[in-house]
Amino acid sequence: MSASRRDFLARSTQLGVLLGAGVPLLQACGGDDKKTSSGKDPIADGLSPEKGPLRIINYADYVNLEVIADFEAEYGVKVEISTIDTDTEATTKLASGAIKADVHHSMAGTSIGNLIAGGLIQPLNRSYIPNFANVISTFNDPWYDPGARYSVPYTFFGTGIGFRTDRIDRALVDEQGWDTIWNATDFKGEVSVLDDEREAFTMAMLRRGVTDINTTDQAIIDQALADVSELIDLVNVKVNIEAYKDIPEGTTTVAQTWSADLIAGAAGYLPEGVSDEVLGFWHPPAGEYVVTNDSMGVLAAAESPVLAHLYLNYLLDNEVAEKNFSWVGYLPAIAKLDADYVIAAGYVPEHLRNCVPTADEISKALFLKPLGAEGDAKYEDAWARFTAGG
Repeated sequence: MSASRRDFLARSTQLGVLLGAGVPLLQACGGDDKKTSSGKDPIADGLSPEKGPLRIINYADYVNLEVIADFEAEYGVKVEISTIDTDTEATTKLASGAIKADVHHSMAGTSIGNLIAGGLIQPLNRSYIPNFANVISTFNDPWYDPGARYSVPYTFFGTGIGFRTDRIDRALVDEQGWDTIWNATDFKGEVSVLDDEREAFTMAMLRRGVTDINTTDQAIIDQALADVSELIDLVNVKVNIEAYKDIPEGTTTVAQTWSADLIAGAAGYLPEGVSDEVLGFWHPPAGEYVVTNDSMGVLAAAESPVLAHLYLNYLLDNEVAEKNFSWVGYLPAIAKLDADYVIAAGYVPEHLRNCVPTADEISKALFLKPLGAEGDAKYEDAWARFTAGG
């Protein structure tokens, strides 16, 4: 897939984004009443699908176009995709009416609460989504959408260290953990951290044993800034989101990166004649592992809401999800497609098994959550100081 999705991940939405779009912030989410906090009821049972077109908003290259064509053939409709580069752009254009869509294909967990409160997405009627039964159980009640009333999961991945095994021994990385980044002084100019203040500072916090990764304590943020800033002189650190190609190509030796990037690297970025055995990935143990996911939802203003529900159900079909993964490279949140399955099917090399978060790792995962405007400002200020040279 293209770097556009990774570009979004490195510039993920801030909690207050909807303020700029004239949409109120979320005050509460959940509850057992049928009418949800957005003030809209789910669509009724038993409705016939609309004639389309089905309009989707999504990142470029973040769904297999063969899967789209299959859906069109199955339901006799056309699918139109409006592409965006960031989650902020998607929210702003939906709120302003600049883009009209039926399906939001890739909602960040940090923005779903505000999409609900702003009335931009509608509660789901699960009678149209029986394939939700295929979803990894943790996502039945995600932190960002209690009870999964407004969303279904799309893809997921974890944050760790990608590295070249022909230059650094796997056992050494396992022993050192996050210290590997700071200790890579033999590879100056070949070390990178993610171009994202939350991810980079979280790495520094976890290295010091701080697991409250959503803290807004200024002292902890300042310490994370100081620690990450050390990397400028220690390893001449690069700040980017390109480990998916830089590690396979050999221009980077050690990188803070996402698990999906090693899968993508093994599949498409190794030079001819170079074995995927040169790729390695390390991540913290369950309970200290940051896992991120995207979700799909139906827009409140959808003109084809039944068809939109059927599309969500289609993407959650085991075989369809597998076909989509084979091209997109980001793991679908489907229980069947665990490490054993994707390795046996040839999608992931055995030595990259740990690029597939286990059910235990997902259930105990740490999640990057919204911080509020004041918290965001603290991280952004610290990041500006780091990127200016410490």
